[in-house]
Formats: sequence, structure tokens, C-alpha cells
Amino acid sequence: MRPRTQAGNAIVEFALSFSLLWMAFSGVFGFAYSTYVYNALATRVADGARLASRMDIEQANPDAFRNAVKNVVVYGSTTPSRSATSVVPSLTTEHVNVSWASDSAGVPTTVTVAINGYAVNALFQRFELTNKPRTTLKYVGMYKTTP
Repeated sequence: MRPRTQAGNAIVEFALSFSLLWMAFSGVFGFAYSTYVYNALATRVADGARLASRMDIEQANPDAFRNAVKNVVVYGSTTPSRSATSVVPSLTTEHVNVSWASDSAGVPTTVTVAINGYAVNALFQRFELTNKPRTTLKYVGMYKTTP
């Protein structure tokens, strides 16, 4: 038989140890999920930058170029289907920034693709991604000017 002073100790020990384990597992989950989302975004941004570096830009319609690159980053295709889902939850084309630097003649020299304003909702914390991940590549496509 146990002495009367030890009655209920098992429940208290379980509650304390469970709360510590819960905090540890929650922290590991939050870190792992944030890492997963960031790596998925980094992969898609690199894919979009590779496409953008080779894709032709028409001077009269640069929005078609931007929209195609944004769709690749978010959906994985330049023309996504109606049922397409984003690579990570709540990512939209509004979060993708496509820009390029031009030389003195106005011809693009580099193309940059980045994520702006997207927030990763980890278990107990929210991480805001501002201009990350970002990839810049040399532009080797054709810049079509209007006649």
C-alpha cells in the first residue's frame, strides 16, 4: 500500500510531463511545417525564374509574361485549369512579384521572381515572407519590340 501523502502524484506528474511534451512537439511541428512551406515556395520560385529567363517578352504586352510566370509559381502551369490548387495553402498570384532590370536600350538583362506578403501559419506563430524566397537570373529570351 502507498502512503497517503503520495496519492494522486501520478496524475500530477503525467499532467506536467504531458504539457512539456506537448510544447516540444508543437515547436517541432511549427518549425518543420514552416521549413516545408518555405522549401516548396523556393522550388516554385526557382521554376518560375527559370521560365522567365528563357521566355519571350513582348514590349506591347508585358502582363502576359508576368501572368504566365506567376501561374507557374502558384499552380505549376502557365495556363492552370479551373480546378488547379496552389502549391501551399492560400498562395495566390498576388503574392508573386515578377520584375526585370533593363539596359540603356530597354532590353531586359536580369529577371527576378519573389514572394511578397505571404504568411506561413505555423501552429502558434505566423511568419510573414517579405521578398523571400527570391531568385534572380540572367535574361536570355527574346525581347520583342513593336514595329
